[in-house]
Amino acid sequence: MQRRDFVLASFLTPWLLSAVEIEPISPDLPLGKALFINCLQRTQTQQLLKEYLMAALGSSYKNPKEELPKSVEKYDKRFRVLYDYFMKRLQDDAARKKMEEAKRLWEESKAMLLAPPSKENALKLQENFKKMIHLLGAPKVLKTKKSFQAVAKTGHLCREPLFMSNLYLMKLWGIDIPDYQKRMEEHIANFHKNLTFLKNYPHNTPEIEDLIGKAQRNFIFFEMMYKQNHTAIPTLISKKADDIFTNIQTIKKLYGKMVL
Repeated sequence: MQRRDFVLASFLTPWLLSAVEIEPISPDLPLGKALFINCLQRTQTQQLLKEYLMAALGSSYKNPKEELPKSVEKYDKRFRVLYDYFMKRLQDDAARKKMEEAKRLWEESKAMLLAPPSKENALKLQENFKKMIHLLGAPKVLKTKKSFQAVAKTGHLCREPLFMSNLYLMKLWGIDIPDYQKRMEEHIANFHKNLTFLKNYPHNTPEIEDLIGKAQRNFIFFEMMYKQNHTAIPTLISKKADDIFTNIQTIKKLYGKMVL
């Protein structure tokens, strides 16, 4: 890593990495709760990748080198509980095959997460996790109630800042990403599109509207800092990405409690 990159990485450490919160779950949980946690599980692939990249960058904040194996173990245990839970209930062959492929990809990814970091593995993890996010959506066929489209939008919104942070960290590490700018701009456009949908959702409460406003203000700053070129970018983008993730997760929980 060049000296400038090392300095930038040191700016990242105070805020970018937050602990991957993975609570143990019961195999007897209600379907609605299982589907909610499964959506979080999809997003947390990006949190695991972020922790991996921070370890690769040599960060000492919250000691990602030691914390990553713990996060992987917790994720693995929860993955297995949810996998068994859904496979006992899924009758659709296509959905079952998706879950089987997601499990294969997780086993492959788990080994890479626990191995010494490499740029080649980082790219492979990024590819695997993108596929897993899609494949782990298979249990949605079990829904007995029509879900709010707003809830689905929050899932996408939670991931966009993490996608962007991970792309930035990979670039900072020195990984060649030819379409870096195009991908970043696509994530920005997706965020704006989904946030606009939430702003116009007719059942928003004042609390939800306030949180949407905070997420929007954070993202304006996030986008502005992405476009500028100075050493404050890593710290500020990372902090705002974490703020946005927290805001949107809270909105999602509030939507989930609605009975309309």
